[in-house]
Amino acid sequence: MQRLNVKACYLCGKPLLGDREAENDDHVPPEQLLARSLRKAENKIKLITLRVHKSCNQAYSSDEEYFTQVLIPFARGSVGGNAVWEKAVADYRDGKRRPLIHRILGQGRASVRGVMLPAGKLWLDLEHERFDRVVAKIIRGLHFLETQRFLALPDDISVRLTLPDQTPPDDFERFMTYWASDSKGQHQGVFAYRNAVADDLHYWAVLLWDRILITACFKEAGADPGPNLSSQVTPG
Repeated sequence: MQRLNVKACYLCGKPLLGDREAENDDHVPPEQLLARSLRKAENKIKLITLRVHKSCNQAYSSDEEYFTQVLIPFARGSVGGNAVWEKAVADYRDGKRRPLIHRILGQGRASVRGVMLPAGKLWLDLEHERFDRVVAKIIRGLHFLETQRFLALPDDISVRLTLPDQTPPDDFERFMTYWASDSKGQHQGVFAYRNAVADDLHYWAVLLWDRILITACFKEAGADPGPNLSSQVTPG
């Protein structure tokens, strides 16, 4: 495990004072995304942690559980995805997280506004506020790793979730063509990301388990909202 020494909490931006009772380590990206069986098999995988205020870290705990568990059913189909799925099934059999999993399953709908979906398809009433909060946390952590600077985010960031059988949003295609950085992340195949900034507009694309795409677009808090993404990303 690799711990980076920092002087500020990336979750709130306030100073760290070296208080062992008030501070702990947080994984970037979240540890739950990397199945332990895979970490044991691949010695090259090293988890990165950042020192944070314990209260800041704990404030995200339940939302990170929700974020991971709501995505795991769509993870199967890759080495990393299969590993995290098998771990989730074993945990469920052991009685872990059953109330949360039952709650998520209860959010599935076979019809939307009276229209029946095709057989085998379900509409999930995603708890967007919780989901987006974790996406923002991941972005803050990655940004801090790259810049050692706290990222002030607006109250709402534009987050899109693309599942394996869905087409990515149009802005993602433009981003990949004209903006995107090279793929980053120590755990390619489990967690990879690309990002770019243009005129203070941030665009992030995170790929989980080579299966699930999450994109986010925002201006830093306090910045001029400016034009939308479609006017920012144009052919050269």
